[in-house]
Amino acid sequence: HGQSAAFTPKKVGGSAALSKLRSTAKKVAANVNKENRLLQNDKIVTINVSGKLFQTYVKTLRKMPGTLLAQWVEPDGELLAKGHIFLDRNDIAFHAILSYYRTDRLVQPGDVADDLWNDELDYYQIDNPLNYGPSEAEVHKKFVDQGMPEHEGWKKRIWLFFEDPSSSFLATCQSIFGVFVIIVAVMIFLAQTHPIFRLNELDEWHGYKLDDVRIFFLAVESFVVAYFTIELGLRFTVSVRKRQFVMSIPNIIDLVAVIPFYIDAIPGVNGGSQLMILRIFRLVRVLRIIGMVFKLGKYSSGAKVLGKTILSCRRDLAILMVVTVMSVVCFSSSMYFCENADLGVLSDSTEFHSAVTGMYWAVITMSTVGYGDMTPSTQCGQAVACLAAVGGIFCLGIPISVITAKFNECYHQMLQQLHYEQQRQKFLKAKREIAGMRGMQGLGNSIIGAIGGKDSMFGRLLSGSGSGNKEPNMQAIMGVARKIFVEMDKDGSGTLELYELDLAMKQLGFSLPDGAIQYMMEQLDTDKNGTVDFDEFSIFVEAAVKGKVPTTDDIRSKRNALNMPDSRRNRRRYNGIAGAW
Repeated sequence: HGQSAAFTPKKVGGSAALSKLRSTAKKVAANVNKENRLLQNDKIVTINVSGKLFQTYVKTLRKMPGTLLAQWVEPDGELLAKGHIFLDRNDIAFHAILSYYRTDRLVQPGDVADDLWNDELDYYQIDNPLNYGPSEAEVHKKFVDQGMPEHEGWKKRIWLFFEDPSSSFLATCQSIFGVFVIIVAVMIFLAQTHPIFRLNELDEWHGYKLDDVRIFFLAVESFVVAYFTIELGLRFTVSVRKRQFVMSIPNIIDLVAVIPFYIDAIPGVNGGSQLMILRIFRLVRVLRIIGMVFKLGKYSSGAKVLGKTILSCRRDLAILMVVTVMSVVCFSSSMYFCENADLGVLSDSTEFHSAVTGMYWAVITMSTVGYGDMTPSTQCGQAVACLAAVGGIFCLGIPISVITAKFNECYHQMLQQLHYEQQRQKFLKAKREIAGMRGMQGLGNSIIGAIGGKDSMFGRLLSGSGSGNKEPNMQAIMGVARKIFVEMDKDGSGTLELYELDLAMKQLGFSLPDGAIQYMMEQLDTDKNGTVDFDEFSIFVEAAVKGKVPTTDDIRSKRNALNMPDSRRNRRRYNGIAGAW
């Protein structure tokens, strides 16, 4: 026993020493690998692209893991082992790609076509940032910053209904109807300015009494104003950022579009005989049509680009305004003194009786419009007119070129945003399809009794009525399917409508969005009449029995194709383009 007791501690001590030795060996190996990798980072490699040589450090190519060049400089990579490699690719595109590794900025060369650029990026396994729009989290954050309630509820649904036409089918219809209402309001306003409706010279117009036509115009205008007043009030109510909502320029335009109607309705404003009241009435009319026109611009991408260009060129426009005012004052004053030799006498030979009158002429001349209604009569005035025409070209031409460049930049950004919106619509559509596929799978499993197991009624029907019969008893299954169909048909019409399918899925425990239920209805409704009869329902039941409904693997592959790992996103796209979107 003494020898055995003496032997055991030695065995334990030997195991501890061996474990410590292994741990030390792993640490030494890890340090060696780390040192070797650091030494490899400073190695210079040569890349021959169609005869043009590029040299860079290994550490530069390792900045973008997962790309082709980064894989080539791994410890077992071909480029790291040989130190050089030849590529039969576009050298101009490779110059931009190598700059991407160095600066983390992917910029497409101007002389490389889009399809060629995409091919080069695919070869080097680099994601093109223009092919991907903002993620769902980025879009949600943008909406929250604009005033959308974060928590689910009726306020969030109303906010999305008015602010995001792609959130639902009803929101899309509301957006289209809003554009239609604005167009009708503008057309009615323009029609009211016609002498037939403005003056009381005629009693009828194409068989209609003018009084009835005016009443119709007033009714339509009242409906338009009421519609936009309710819209503006609901949007203000559900917004969580009230101050930002009030200070927003589009919302100010919406307010300008409806306020004049209520001012016009004040007793004494419309129909007053005093000059001031008449001017207020005309100003109200002008503000009303301006508000409606600008409100229509909210739905136009071109108008948004123009507005964004003006806002981004505030400094350039200020310079243009200052230079124009200085030039107008100088030329109008010069023309006044040239045309009026004796300032104490009002001359009939000239139309420039004051510098203020000359300012109108100077603006028309410098803008190269030249109506010709005012012309100089002296040689001195003609010389000033020539200077004004030439000076106007320089005053307006230089700032306008800058504004044009800014407009092109904003237009390019608008095209990118439209591309992102298209990608977002595809993303939302794919999400609804995935949810619909889950619903189809759940409905099929419920019908065939997969959850109940083989001992359930559905399981016995699937196994066949006979002990040796492995074919499904379709006649018995269709009998049960008929009972299920009758149970789902709440109104007893013999067909399933969208709300009945939604109610049935909720009873089965599936809470699906409206888009998913619509997707299921489209799959079940083979004749595309908007309802599902028993024949169409039996086709689905037969497909479910034969295992032709969407499987878990189908849903998983669809979801994997939809998702893009954030680690492969370009940081410049994430911080720049997506933020601006």
